[in-house]
Amino acid sequence: MARTFSADDEDRLRQLHADGVSRNEIARQTGWSVGTITNHAQRLGLPFDREAVRAATDARQVDLRDRRQRIQGQLLDLAERAIGRAQREYLVTSVKQDGEFVHEILREPPAKETKDLTLAASSALTSALKLAQVDAESGVQEARSMLGDLGEALTRVAQQMGDNGNRGHD
Repeated sequence: MARTFSADDEDRLRQLHADGVSRNEIARQTGWSVGTITNHAQRLGLPFDREAVRAATDARQVDLRDRRQRIQGQLLDLAERAIGRAQREYLVTSVKQDGEFVHEILREPPAKETKDLTLAASSALTSALKLAQVDAESGVQEARSMLGDLGEALTRVAQQMGDNGNRGHD
């Protein structure tokens, strides 16, 4: 049986809206779809401030970019450490039959350990590059958006100038 948006739902919508909760969060908290919340908010005269949402979204994107850059730095550090370990002396410890420990220092790690360290470095570098691409792609999208806005503004100005020029000749 379908649910009906009740007076209690309206009251909760009003309260959450008054508390500054976003439309999507209201939908999550109430169990209604975003479309239902939008329709009832409009009917009740409850506007959602798109600029506030945009500002919050922009702030969140900045925070995420900072986190990605911090993680990217950690991944690069990890790769450098793995490469360094693959190039350093390597201590091998073994146990003789009589229980005595034998230590041997090799000029570099054995092949398997070198391979494991190289794979770890490669994986860390690949992940760091993927994080860098996320920010590079968002920068391209921002530039495209800005250029699109600029193009629209120039078109409007050109149309206005054309309209003004035509009026003088009539």
